[in-house]
Amino acid sequence: MAEEGRQPSMTWLFFSPSGRIGRLPFLLSWLFWFAVGSIFLMQVIKNEGEDAALALWTLALIGSGVLSTVSIAMLAIKRLHDIGYPGPLALCLFIPVLSPIVFIALCLWPGAAGANEYGNRRNAPSRP
Repeated sequence: MAEEGRQPSMTWLFFSPSGRIGRLPFLLSWLFWFAVGSIFLMQVIKNEGEDAALALWTLALIGSGVLSTVSIAMLAIKRLHDIGYPGPLALCLFIPVLSPIVFIALCLWPGAAGANEYGNRRNAPSRP
């Protein structure tokens, strides 16, 4: 997790399982990876007739798919930490029937106010 008083980095946000994130950063991060994948997929479709370009864009699509899968798992772990649940429950996002339900729950379920065993909540009002 980012040290107290320091701004978290993008590397921490996308690729670290420690700490907590709120609903908005979770949703915006998912949308970011969706947009990246969509751009690469459009390029694959656009270059169907050209073998070299198709191979390059397909490789980029596969690479972005691997990166986004790892990142989404890390984001889900941090989101679960914010709610107060352990990170391994993020595996539910990879079960086809549960995935949409878990995603919606993580987007809508408010995080625990104040500190919990996974860290402090950023921008939360302090309790006396």
